[in-house]
Amino acid sequence: MTTEELAKSMAELTCRLSKVCLEKDAYLAAMFNLTPAEFRCLKLFSNTSQLSIKSLGKELNLSPGRITHILTSLENKGFVTRHLDPSDKRNVLVDITAKCKPFIKNLDECHLQVHKEILKIIDPCERDCIIGAMEAVVSAIGQWSESKGRTN
Repeated sequence: MTTEELAKSMAELTCRLSKVCLEKDAYLAAMFNLTPAEFRCLKLFSNTSQLSIKSLGKELNLSPGRITHILTSLENKGFVTRHLDPSDKRNVLVDITAKCKPFIKNLDECHLQVHKEILKIIDPCERDCIIGAMEAVVSAIGQWSESKGRTN
């Protein structure tokens, strides 16, 4: 294949991958009575119990208004609380609640189970190669994004 053909194939595949990943996330979110945005937000708390609104916005690539809407919904469900950062009153911190910790653990376990099921569909001889290729693509896109002044 020429570079042009490879680039076209990569463009189409990344669009398709993005679409099916969004569909997978929507399926998982619905299992937990969450919106896809709420699901992605709570997934960020898998390894921490506190994040700033600024870091949530950066990780989710959403506007402050959209973040506020998601957090208000998660507060109404009893999953998060917001408070001012005592060391810098300009920052708002988001904490997960005690109710949310087992919920996120269950969410993470189901997320992992879905990916185990996906891996079962892939030929075992191809799995390591696919994971390596995915890591390479994510790294390359990240490097490209940084070179264009877009950081994630």
